[in-house]
Amino acid sequence: MQPTSYQRKLTYYVATSVDHYIAHDDETMDGFLLEGHHVTDYLSSLRDYDTVLMGRRTYQWGFQFGIEPGQPSPTYSHMMQYVFSKSMEQYRHDQLQVIRDDPADFVQKLKTEKGGAIYLCGGGQLASYLMNAGQIDEIILKVNPVVFGSGIPLFSDLNQHTCLALSDAKIYDNGVLFLRYAVRG
Repeated sequence: MQPTSYQRKLTYYVATSVDHYIAHDDETMDGFLLEGHHVTDYLSSLRDYDTVLMGRRTYQWGFQFGIEPGQPSPTYSHMMQYVFSKSMEQYRHDQLQVIRDDPADFVQKLKTEKGGAIYLCGGGQLASYLMNAGQIDEIILKVNPVVFGSGIPLFSDLNQHTCLALSDAKIYDNGVLFLRYAVRG
């Protein structure tokens, strides 16, 4: 019997300002709407994923909300959580693993393993690296009705042109725009 080949989908699912910043330079997100139906829909959509990827800064950003170093984020309690960092301590937790390997190589292997959809939580550098490597399959933007002017960009260093196909859009009463794109290459 032939081994089964899996092809899990990686989705970059992120909140952004109208001018495409995911946070201010100081990593705050003042101006993003934190209440409303878009938040309820987002939290409900997390059940579609069984794995979450994030960079070190995104993981450590959660410390201000009570996440203990070495512990998984309770927001993603049903997911295996991978943090990409060459400098972070290697934690010992069944649900949290620090990855020192090349992110693109790791994701390529992860996508062939048994499991569900993979959520790329952040941030802009990791998203750029994985997009440049052709590993992102879908982008979901929660565009908040605010302009930052500067900050941490949605993608920090893209080196290729990538076409997207809009597959879903929704406008919430509070002005948040939900956009779902398939990456076409």
